[in-house]
Amino acid sequence: MACLLPPDSRHRARAGKVIKIEAAPSLFRKNMTLKQLEAFYWAASVASFAVAAGRLHVSQSTLSKRIAELEGQLRRPLFDRSGHRAVLTEAGGQLLPLARRMLGLAEEMRAQAADSGGLRGHCRFGVGELAALTWLPDLVAGLRARHPDLVLEPQVDLGAALERRLESGELDFAVVAGYSSRSTVASQAIAEVHFSWAAAPALVGPRRTVDARLLQEAALITMPAAAGPTRMLEHWLAVNNLEAGRRLTCNNLAAIAGLIAAGVGIGLFPQGWLRQMADRQAVVELRSRPALPPLQYTFQWRRDDSRPLLARMREAVAQTVDFTKPSPLW
Repeated sequence: MACLLPPDSRHRARAGKVIKIEAAPSLFRKNMTLKQLEAFYWAASVASFAVAAGRLHVSQSTLSKRIAELEGQLRRPLFDRSGHRAVLTEAGGQLLPLARRMLGLAEEMRAQAADSGGLRGHCRFGVGELAALTWLPDLVAGLRARHPDLVLEPQVDLGAALERRLESGELDFAVVAGYSSRSTVASQAIAEVHFSWAAAPALVGPRRTVDARLLQEAALITMPAAAGPTRMLEHWLAVNNLEAGRRLTCNNLAAIAGLIAAGVGIGLFPQGWLRQMADRQAVVELRSRPALPPLQYTFQWRRDDSRPLLARMREAVAQTVDFTKPSPLW
């Protein structure tokens, strides 16, 4: 009679007996999972394994284990870990675009299968302070109503810092002033903001023009150099051969508005804020020749990130963005 042997065992006949030798457990028999692909994709796409673990909200050891399991199934290393920082091997570079496509398809399938077509997962994004004080609350409220299963993590910072965090993979997207000069970051115009000079009535008296004399007499109050409005102002000063005699730098727009209203110095207001405070006679508008140029704000994302999530977020921002809203602080 034939003896049927289990496919996962090896047998030897010895002295009329059948001895069963179990095969050792092997990673190669497990199915590849989306979690393993996610771990690999983010580890390959961001600055470090620690950042990748933070994006996936898992421990770094869990992330490393999932990558090791995937390497075991493929029977080849995906990362070279011999240096200070793990880098992709040739096999890892070949797998990365495939993993990106598979994860994108999985995301589309989840969205289509959901009853509401809503988004899921986490979205970490960055905006500047002006956005945080104008349209950010409307964006978050609208997204939460339409996509209750999407966890939003807005981060508020200076534009230059947000670009660095976006490039390193800490953020999914950012809305900042100007276009990115980084080759890895794509920018799309999303809104145009007009700024005006402002000062307390008691500080400037009847004067309503910003000229070389006023810039020497009154302190110029600005955001730090990395802020978009400050970069625009510095360019305007240089082009017109003007220089401020005294400067006061503050990293908070609301605080700057209060300092200007208190007569500490002159500075820039977005026009929506200016109208609101001018109506209360807290400040007056000053003019300059030439006028300050408008400041373009852009939606920025990593060029190698083609997830459908980003297109949905870009659409939501475009429908919500409004820098002319008065500040809720006054």
